[in-house]
Amino acid sequence: MEVKINRFSGPIVTFINGGDQLPWTSPDIVVGCEREVADANKGASDEGKNESIMRLSWALVHSKQPEDVQRGIAMLEGEN
Repeated sequence: MEVKINRFSGPIVTFINGGDQLPWTSPDIVVGCEREVADANKGASDEGKNESIMRLSWALVHSKQPEDVQRGIAMLEGEN
């Protein structure tokens, strides 16, 4: 039983203590995703547009810039 508890609590303790690192995106990645969305709006299918918007949203919320994070959250909430 103790082994099962340790197996479950280990990842939680690591998360709380900051052992896991979030993937950060650079401004170059955000710009590339913005270009991809612009290109998709010129003629891609709805599915292609949605995929490029999701990639941009992901890049924004993983940015170290607070304004990018807020913009990404707004996009995901449908406020864009």
